[in-house]
Amino acid sequence: MKTFRERNLILVLAATLTVVLVVIALCTRYVTIPWIVDGDSMTPTLSPGDRVLVDLWTYRSRPPAPGELILLDGPGEIRMVKRVSPGRPPVGFFHVLGDNPDHSVDSRQFGPIPREAVQGRVFFRYWPLPEAGPIR
Repeated sequence: MKTFRERNLILVLAATLTVVLVVIALCTRYVTIPWIVDGDSMTPTLSPGDRVLVDLWTYRSRPPAPGELILLDGPGEIRMVKRVSPGRPPVGFFHVLGDNPDHSVDSRQFGPIPREAVQGRVFFRYWPLPEAGPIR
């Protein structure tokens, strides 16, 4: 038979685990999400298979700035990572380019993207470990 102290400890652990899981679920839905880079369009900055974190919060208070890496919904709702390029697109739109122009489908082919297509800011690579860290 379990003592009061043991039952209390189990309840505290269960409640703590539940809170942690809820916080993780909310963070990965509204704050940041993991993403796997696909293709060569962002080399040498990012390589195929790199795992990155995407900040979903920053662009709620400001638009993407030239030079930042973003996750966006491209043509056909294909999600892709590109760099916001300086330029003068129409208001509410952005030009995006891959860092590897010979292997990138970007605004040169599909034109400027609307603000609504921007999903978040790519800010941190966590895999592979030797290259982990903030993305510039």
